[in-house]
Amino acid sequence: MESKLTTLEWFLRVSAPVFAAPLAALLNQSFVGGVVPQQWKAALIVPVSKVAVPTSESDYRPISITPILSRLVERRIVTSYIYPALQTPPPQLCFTDQFALRPTGSTTAALIALLHTVYTMLSTNPFVRVSAIDFSKAFDSIRHYQLLAKLSCLSIPDEFYNWVEHFFSGRYHSTRFHGEMSAFASISASVFQGSALGPAFYVVTAADL
Repeated sequence: MESKLTTLEWFLRVSAPVFAAPLAALLNQSFVGGVVPQQWKAALIVPVSKVAVPTSESDYRPISITPILSRLVERRIVTSYIYPALQTPPPQLCFTDQFALRPTGSTTAALIALLHTVYTMLSTNPFVRVSAIDFSKAFDSIRHYQLLAKLSCLSIPDEFYNWVEHFFSGRYHSTRFHGEMSAFASISASVFQGSALGPAFYVVTAADL
């Protein structure tokens, strides 16, 4: 049984034919000018408990609530320009050994590739050593200037690169917890959860590791 639509969802569905054309025109102007609306650069972080009885800060997962229009535009950029550009990377970037956060990647594919490599090496070696490194808080390790430098090497239109560059400038976030709201703080690194660009940009960041 389908859940009942909220008043806002009902309103958006009914009025979509009216809003679609003006929104498309505004978004196209945003792309052409390489400018992201300032309202899209604010993220509200809501900590969600990972355990039944949280006792410390590490027991919470920070979930960013970002504007729905921003996420839709980000997803369009990722699927139409970022992911296709990964198919023809420059020599200094390699995506063939990355399996996470890609349309054709999966943990199953990663395990198959690892086992194939190990079995192939065992045919000529008595044993094989496998070292595993866990990138804790991977999205937090992204530095914007490094990401933009690698992104500039990919075959994406200039206007979308400019849009992404403006997307990272002047960002800020606030945290809401138990009815209290923190002051806004600027973001100079990382790609926050809740961003459609985040997974694809981590792939680009890790392409030369």
